[in-house]
Amino acid sequence: MRYDIAVIGGGPAGYSAAFEAAARGMSVVLFEYGELGGTCLNRGCVPTKYLAHAAGRYHDAVTCGQDGISFDGVKLDHNRMVSRMNEIVGSLREGLTGELSGKGITVIKGEASVLGAGLVGCGGESFEASGILIATGSGSSKPLISGAITSDELLKLKTIPKKLHILGGGTVAVEFAEIFSMLGSSVTISVRGERILRGWDKEIAVSLSRSLKSKGVRINTGCDLTAIKCGDDETVLSAAGRLPVLPDIAGGLVEISEDGGIVADENGCTSTPGIYAAGDVLSGSLKLAHTSMEQGRRAIRHIAGENVGPEAVPVRCIYAGQEAASVGCTEAEADNAVSAKQSMLSNARTVISSGERGFVKIVADPKTHRVIGAQLMCERAGDMVPELALAIDRGLTVDEMLYSVRPHPSYSEAVTGALRNLSEKIDAL
Repeated sequence: MRYDIAVIGGGPAGYSAAFEAAARGMSVVLFEYGELGGTCLNRGCVPTKYLAHAAGRYHDAVTCGQDGISFDGVKLDHNRMVSRMNEIVGSLREGLTGELSGKGITVIKGEASVLGAGLVGCGGESFEASGILIATGSGSSKPLISGAITSDELLKLKTIPKKLHILGGGTVAVEFAEIFSMLGSSVTISVRGERILRGWDKEIAVSLSRSLKSKGVRINTGCDLTAIKCGDDETVLSAAGRLPVLPDIAGGLVEISEDGGIVADENGCTSTPGIYAAGDVLSGSLKLAHTSMEQGRRAIRHIAGENVGPEAVPVRCIYAGQEAASVGCTEAEADNAVSAKQSMLSNARTVISSGERGFVKIVADPKTHRVIGAQLMCERAGDMVPELALAIDRGLTVDEMLYSVRPHPSYSEAVTGALRNLSEKIDAL
């Protein structure tokens, strides 16, 4: 059969591209050998965020005495928690399946291969397509030491580990440390460097480190992770990153980089016209579901001959008790930038809900007054950061952002506070 678009991979990049193509009247076939939704829905973003939600509620139940609320016999039913997690994942996957069908997208379960430009093979059959999008995602790296498990395996544990030792200090490590410490595990993080979250703003890394330690998490720095041994009665999680997963591709059709990913330009174009790539399978991918989604949609817009415009600035989030978010430049990364922040200790919503330390920091160019970056550590940081990302993408100035009135009391008021502080700082230069 012949289609306008053939998508290999049913994760965020793949299904987003399929929907984008169908919305433009293109005929689409999508190949997926596993479960629709990819890592994000089945083994990543969704199940872990549910566990963070459930762990947070359990933690609140046993620590809400300061609000005059107490419970007798609070119990944690891990089996029910896992069952609920699977129910949510299954429901969302069923909804995705129905939506793909409703848009007229043909879904074929099987392992597809790229036979040539405009030709895909699967299950002994050949499928012609004007455009092919490779969106096969990534998989967990091999565990750093013998006996360690991956995050996929951690989600399948039948019981909550008494001791959890996490090797690595990235986003995955921090989120799991928070989750399992609230569920009652004794958690240790070991990292090679001087701190966790090496790729993040230092103030966020230091603040989250303090928050984790206040919850009993031990953080060991300067470690040789490969020399660590699995201790007795201890579960060791190797959180050493993820690697691209490539489909079978006929030789020479695409360029593969040293990190194992497909080389493509900002529109997903590979070295062969008509063959595109998007998401975690790309060389240098940020491994973020929302970024992958936009890459898939962008590739389709390019195929359709539309003016796709500049790439949007990427947004990163950490979903711990104190959420963290980062977009654009830090002050250290930008030349002659100026920044200002607003502490959350004076934010009414924060004082009411948690009272934890946090901040909103905004970075601007002192010459143009345009916002060029922001770093947040506070409750609902992931919900607040899109406003700042839009400001960066659209070149808004500090004064233009101050034009908007944010509700009181709200976490977002801290954005206004940071902007006012930044405006005064720029005026004083």
